[in-house]
Amino acid sequence: MKRISQNEKVLSWLKVYGELTTIQAVEELHILSLPRRIKDLRQAGHDIQMNYRTSLNGMRYGVYTLAD
Repeated sequence: MKRISQNEKVLSWLKVYGELTTIQAVEELHILSLPRRIKDLRQAGHDIQMNYRTSLNGMRYGVYTLAD
């Protein structure tokens, strides 16, 4: 059985769900360094954007989306 790389997991998630946060990456994909995976995917030619949102308690967090 082929093991799916972290980059493949992130790309697949973005294609299916449209957006990904660091918390989702840790909890759902077991990826601790999402910014590194995003950097790898950008270097591979994927247009991934990051925008900030503010939670109900006023904390800002980044949300990654795939622009392809």
